[in-house]
Amino acid sequence: MQSLRDLWKIATAYLVGSFALIQFVNIALPYFEVESILGLSSDILMRFLFIGLPIGLPLVLVIGFALNKKGLINQISSTDNKDNTGSYKQKIAVVPFTNLNKDEDGAFLVDGIVEDLITEFSMIKEIEILSRQSCFDFREKNYSLDEFRKDFGIDYVVSGSIRIISERIRISVELSELNEGKVIWGNKYDRVKEDIFDIQDEIVRKITISLIGEIELSSLERAKRKPTENMNSYECLLKGKELHHKFTKEDNQESIKALDQSIKADSNNSQAFAWKACALGQAFGRGYREDTDTLMKEIMDNINKAVELNNNDFEAHRMLAEVHLSLHDFDKAIDHGGKAYQLNPNDPRVSSVYGEILIRTGNLDEGIKHLEKAYELDPIPQGQNTSDRRIYALLTGYYFLNNIEKCNELINKITELDFKSWLLSYDVFTKNNIEVNNQKWFAKGLQKFSNFDVNMEVDRFHLNNNNLQSELISTAKQLLNNEL
Repeated sequence: MQSLRDLWKIATAYLVGSFALIQFVNIALPYFEVESILGLSSDILMRFLFIGLPIGLPLVLVIGFALNKKGLINQISSTDNKDNTGSYKQKIAVVPFTNLNKDEDGAFLVDGIVEDLITEFSMIKEIEILSRQSCFDFREKNYSLDEFRKDFGIDYVVSGSIRIISERIRISVELSELNEGKVIWGNKYDRVKEDIFDIQDEIVRKITISLIGEIELSSLERAKRKPTENMNSYECLLKGKELHHKFTKEDNQESIKALDQSIKADSNNSQAFAWKACALGQAFGRGYREDTDTLMKEIMDNINKAVELNNNDFEAHRMLAEVHLSLHDFDKAIDHGGKAYQLNPNDPRVSSVYGEILIRTGNLDEGIKHLEKAYELDPIPQGQNTSDRRIYALLTGYYFLNNIEKCNELINKITELDFKSWLLSYDVFTKNNIEVNNQKWFAKGLQKFSNFDVNMEVDRFHLNNNNLQSELISTAKQLLNNEL
């Protein structure tokens, strides 16, 4: 598909250029003595152009196809995009700010403010922001700025420090260009804590304008996203989010308590309800609670409350998209996934779930584009130690596309083999008449999944095709019963 699009662009450019050349020559000929210079009359020269240019089109397409096969067209296109600020999005990272108080109790507030900044930037369509997980890896993995720039392809970094003194907050922040190491913008703020939202707004606005000029930043309408006027509710919200990111059972329980406190302090804080739903979803997914029916009702009640309070809460729409995908309600999943993406196009979690829905509803190219974006921005999702989850999703997309080369590449990148990737890889290999018995991943899967409940596991693929689901169940049963 990409090759055809590239050739279509070449053909269009050639035809437009040919038409422009004929027009120019027709206008310019009367001003030059063409016959005395070239030995050709104006009429003959025009005939040559009308005949020769169409004949040249197939030759240009053949040359274009050859260059495309060698990847040269994509290289040229990529270079052009980087030089053209209209098409290349500047990529920035917001690294954890230094906590000048050096106390653990205030650390969640400092990290929470930085996380909110990352979310603010992710809503700006004109730039690209590195995910929270990758940004916080800067501190956890003790990166140097040069290593960080090379590993993630970063153009700019936002850094700073925060000191909290009673009810006042002091923030120092700067934007640095990494290739040359220059500070582009910086500022210091000394305000009361309740001004934190205004400070965040100004930081995002000033930095965005520094990167892409004076533009209409419609996505910075804070009134639609400001979670609460109540500072106690906000601090409990940040504490709940921080605990949620630790992924243990105990921290999950404490996270829900903190989010309940946030809701108690302000019952209109939509983000508190959205993040409580996320924490409850974590408890559901990790088996921290056994009352699954009651738990699912709690999750849905909190998500729906978040949307009721603020229909522009992308977190709530993202969660609703995931829930409806798991329930195989693809119409509602695509509605909420699209809404979440419209509100926040740079959040890798949004790109991931939206891509998963798109590939199941027939929009394969667009879905894979979103999954690739999630993989690029956030290769190792929060709570994970590998890129396996991103690869599982991508392999599913390329399976639907019947791209055997990409499926082969991805199955061999997986660290911890899952049932879906194993079965889909087997299916796409055999349908393309490729032997799998000598593949290590195939033998590993036969042993690992021998006692799986095939019906339940295939249902978890969330396929939007009953015939394919039945076919895969039959194949898996025969494989695991040594009938194939």
